[in-house]
Amino acid sequence: MKSSYFRLLGLCAVCLLFVGQGCVSLSGDKGATSGPAGMFASTNRGESWQPVSSLPKVDGVKSMSGVSVYRMFGDPQDPKAMYWASRGHGLFFTYDNGLTWQQPWSESLKQGFIYSVAVHPKDKCTIYVTTGKLVYKSTDCNRTWAEIHREATDDQVVSVLISPTAPYDVYMATTKGRFLVSKDTGVSWEAIFQFRFKIAEAFIDPFIKDRVYVATKDNGIYRSLDGGQTWLTGSEDVAELSKALEFRRFLAYPGREGVLYYVSTYGIHKSEDAGESWETLELIHPAGSAKIYGFAVNPNNENEMYYTATINDRSTFYKSIDGGKNWITKKLPSKQLPTSLRVHPVVDNQLYLGFTIPPKK
Repeated sequence: MKSSYFRLLGLCAVCLLFVGQGCVSLSGDKGATSGPAGMFASTNRGESWQPVSSLPKVDGVKSMSGVSVYRMFGDPQDPKAMYWASRGHGLFFTYDNGLTWQQPWSESLKQGFIYSVAVHPKDKCTIYVTTGKLVYKSTDCNRTWAEIHREATDDQVVSVLISPTAPYDVYMATTKGRFLVSKDTGVSWEAIFQFRFKIAEAFIDPFIKDRVYVATKDNGIYRSLDGGQTWLTGSEDVAELSKALEFRRFLAYPGREGVLYYVSTYGIHKSEDAGESWETLELIHPAGSAKIYGFAVNPNNENEMYYTATINDRSTFYKSIDGGKNWITKKLPSKQLPTSLRVHPVVDNQLYLGFTIPPKK
């Protein structure tokens, strides 16, 4: 598996190295940092990385090293499928573990900022995507897309979610604190709750129906046990820590029910009771000193944790194999911002890392 994967990566890299004769560069914005953006993969738990940013087109292979990665989203049914939500270049998807990428046929999803992707837990061809102002749905595996919601206000839809069990309700969360639900697969929507705070992202529990989480921008985590009708604060144990209510990342761990990770400006916090209580992990840099962008835990081994952190203008890869007690540091393959990190759901030693080109100051 490992050798054949890297042989294919090598073939793509050779093509992308010699731009021309069928190889075309897909450029992005020029930022203050250096190196490529796009997607990288590791088959040895972050010891080394190879670019996986190839977009085959009729006129040659495009390199997406200039395309910024906002988030990565998986398919709960297909471990080889992954969705790349970009900052400004639309949506990309892969069905071969990132060896090659495709874009939807719809022109509306070939450009712009992609905030969130949700794949139906029982039907991989049903997919929801939000660009902020618009929400789209595909029922034929990315071939065609239909607009199902248009945000008429100055608000933005930042998350779209699907319940893990029947009847598979669909949820939306907006930056200005609205939480909505659709019980007819996106045909109509009901606003069921209004937060007083800005929402950064929302997350579905992979195990329990009607259990959802909202990460506010500056006021911590909230959780609902009734599909968003009522909410409980989930940040009391960390509220007294400096900047612990400032959201950076969140993970509802798919390997064990009730395990959550909340990453704040202060650091990394873990809950084993679905957010009732939290403990704070000891990191090897001072609390609050690093901007943690990427965070991931091996879904098959809870002790294997990864994150990327940026201190001033220098970013580092951190790895733990004992649940966060000890940390190993590694160099990253680019000096752009390491914004997204994912462990392959089946192949334990395989990681994906996405970089973003920061805007000019």
